[in-house]
Amino acid sequence: MIKKDGHTHTRFSHHGSNEPLDDYIERAISLGFTEYVVTEHAPLPMTFLNHFTGPREAHDGSAMLATELAAYQKEVKRVQIKYADHIQIKSGFELDYLADYETELRQFIIMQADWLDELVISVHFLPTQDGLVAPIDFDPDTLAKYFPEIENLPQVVFENYFKILQKSVRFAATLPHDFVIRIGHITLIRKYQKYFNLPKFDDDNQLRIDDLLRQIKDNHFQLDFNTAGLSKPYNGETYPTLDIVRRASHLGMTFVYGSDAHKVSDVGQFYDAAVSDI
Repeated sequence: MIKKDGHTHTRFSHHGSNEPLDDYIERAISLGFTEYVVTEHAPLPMTFLNHFTGPREAHDGSAMLATELAAYQKEVKRVQIKYADHIQIKSGFELDYLADYETELRQFIIMQADWLDELVISVHFLPTQDGLVAPIDFDPDTLAKYFPEIENLPQVVFENYFKILQKSVRFAATLPHDFVIRIGHITLIRKYQKYFNLPKFDDDNQLRIDDLLRQIKDNHFQLDFNTAGLSKPYNGETYPTLDIVRRASHLGMTFVYGSDAHKVSDVGQFYDAAVSDI
């Protein structure tokens, strides 16, 4: 039986632990995982970083640096060889979809394609009402600063988010690839739901979610069933939420558990609960 963690990080993320990758892998082996995908945050395009909106810590710590790519690849290859008799380790990235930066993102993936096994495409940045692009999951104050509607018109922010997610799927469909594509944590916009007392998605956004699920299924992409939200103090839910999980299951979609581990102790977090809900 395959036991897989399809969404994990390393010291190269710059917003997690500096623990060695070996420790992540050895924890996965001790928990009985048979497959482990290393999906570090891919470097953000320089054209995006040059116009970055948000805290300096988010600019510097949202993803690996382009200068670290060779070291990251070497590190993943090293553990693939070292632990080959114990667990199958796959190489990957978590790629930030950024509206209007598709050309740079596509070029990056094409250049890395011969090395990639799996790709998680996620949305961590949204366009603002002022035409900027800002992070949605850095902290509650940053979200409220750039998306003030979150406090009194949250459905507007939800709509913005799901429209960008739909664009990310359409972008993914244009990538020439032989690797697996998975759409990451599709309800991340609820990360601070308890802080802002966010409502459930309204009927219009539920329709957008249904359309998003159909797009993912029609393109034969997988869905990241991400348990990181369960440990977040202002969230307490999986990404996606269980009602969406049930709808996706009804459509026959393929889920892959993801711990979204940014430190060794995160590996395998809430796995049993997640599997029971799929």
